[in-house]
Amino acid sequence: MSREPAPLNLNTLLLVPALGLAAVGCWAAAARQLAIAGAATATLFLLPIVFRLLTRTWYRGLVVRGLGLFILGYHVPVFIFAFCARTQIGCEPGNCTGLIILGALVAPIVGLLFTVVYWLVGRPPA
Repeated sequence: MSREPAPLNLNTLLLVPALGLAAVGCWAAAARQLAIAGAATATLFLLPIVFRLLTRTWYRGLVVRGLGLFILGYHVPVFIFAFCARTQIGCEPGNCTGLIILGALVAPIVGLLFTVVYWLVGRPPA
């Protein structure tokens, strides 16, 4: 019995480069290479927009939900890095701002990743 392989899903194909771009952007932000971080973030932002324009229809609420997920994703690294800075042993208040600044630099990339994943795999509401 010969089974045909299932066709490749475009969403799955685009999630891998999106995750790669987010990783490059986070690495560049951590290394203080803001030009590379900006380029990776801009490319990460353009990826789902071009994909949606070429292959799918936009439905009502898609942009608003994507922006909501951006705001949610934006705050995740800020809270995580602030918590890590707060729990670090030997860190006095005001002296551990390096982790908080790193969280602020990574925050737009993670927020865009949340939006990109939603725009790539999001379905219209029933």
